[in-house]
Amino acid sequence: MTTGVTKDNRSITADPSKCAGCITCMLHCSFRINNKFNLSKSRILIDRLVGRENEFDISFTGECDACLLCAQYCPYGALTAIKTGGIE
Repeated sequence: MTTGVTKDNRSITADPSKCAGCITCMLHCSFRINNKFNLSKSRILIDRLVGRENEFDISFTGECDACLLCAQYCPYGALTAIKTGGIE
């Protein structure tokens, strides 16, 4: 199962089966928003699951603007960025 977020001409698709729970995406997101590493301010959320098929769940808050930064820094390929044509 994949999850994701789309805003304007940008889209992020998440594949939880590839997520290792490293929270690199959350750290980069929170730093972009606040100029500080603060996981509670991140717009992408990684939740550890117990007794489920995938060990982690990836979700996005309603405030996510699909800046694609999380996908750019995901070392495991769990996040895929897609940018289509259009004016930014």
